[in-house]
Amino acid sequence: MIDANNIFRHELIGLNMEIVNSSNDSLIGLYGKIVDESKKTLSLEVSSDLTKNKKIKIIPKDVVIMNIFLPNGEIVEINGKILVSRPEDRIKKKFKKI
Repeated sequence: MIDANNIFRHELIGLNMEIVNSSNDSLIGLYGKIVDESKKTLSLEVSSDLTKNKKIKIIPKDVVIMNIFLPNGEIVEINGKILVSRPEDRIKKKFKKI
């Protein structure tokens, strides 16, 4: 079961996230579903309120602080710099307690 203590060892694809801080002001406030992950980016499916069209935004991990919404209702704030690595390598990596 995914929770705040083991989120780094789980797949992020399928989880909802919101960007709460970024060095790029145009990214702040983006909310959507993570649909893909690479070493340095997250692909976020963002829907427009007015048109209900869904767009894919490519978000660089190293410039954002995000809230990730877990299925159990928890909200976890993560600095994207911690996630910069290939997903399959991140699962094997040892993390200090945060």
